[in-house]
Amino acid sequence: MSSISNDIRDYLQPHIHEMTNKQISLVESASKCRLPGLAMALIDMFSSPNSYTEMTFEDRMEKCLNGQLDAISKSRFARMYRNSGLPRKVYLSSIRPRSEAGVTPDLLRKLTELNYLEAGANIIFMGPNGVGKSTLAIAAAVQAITRGHSVLYYSMNQFSMMLESMNSADYIKLLKKMKSAKLCILDDWGMAHLSDIIILRLAELAEARYGTCSTVFTTQLQRHALGNIAEKQSPALSSLKDRLFRPSDIYVTLSGSSLRGTAGEIRGER
Repeated sequence: MSSISNDIRDYLQPHIHEMTNKQISLVESASKCRLPGLAMALIDMFSSPNSYTEMTFEDRMEKCLNGQLDAISKSRFARMYRNSGLPRKVYLSSIRPRSEAGVTPDLLRKLTELNYLEAGANIIFMGPNGVGKSTLAIAAAVQAITRGHSVLYYSMNQFSMMLESMNSADYIKLLKKMKSAKLCILDDWGMAHLSDIIILRLAELAEARYGTCSTVFTTQLQRHALGNIAEKQSPALSSLKDRLFRPSDIYVTLSGSSLRGTAGEIRGER
């Protein structure tokens, strides 16, 4: 069984004495072909044959293929989540509506259906500390990954430092990376004023993503102050505001007391 992957070996071990050598060989072949879902479905059927006696050959094949498709989906999600940089997993199903705080059923429906993503619209979650802005943004990102869309997450403070310090070659690579990401999360927008070079590069990134990609912001700024991120006005800043904060974008004001440290806080999975 040296060619069987660790995951399949662990799944097989409790059932190995219930299977013939030929059956184990078939599982090993599926593992060699990198078909873990198929291998696990075969283990299920070989170790509990009485549960499948009434299934036709076609039904058994369908179970095996569905098992492999499910494994592909899980593997893709794990890879895309890992590449996203998200700090944790939060699922929309774990968030309950709190209309009085701004978390309405209509908002949760929009985040679930992802129509805003297809339209290239941005979402801006506004409100004080602890009301769930980042949680909603992360849940939106996880939902997008679940549907197969590429996501990038950045803390705005770290993103700003990265933009300021990177050389031209690395910046060009980032530009290409950002352009290919269907959804970008910028967490804690507007915590500090930004330098001219950061504003210029943000404007270029916004232009590259305009109309085809979406950005979700979390911020403590109010809507009228979203563009107040520099000491002075400039053409680059005007261009940036014009592309990121449009009338057609989705503005969500959250309110209420901080949920941090309370029973209502959603920490998600690391």
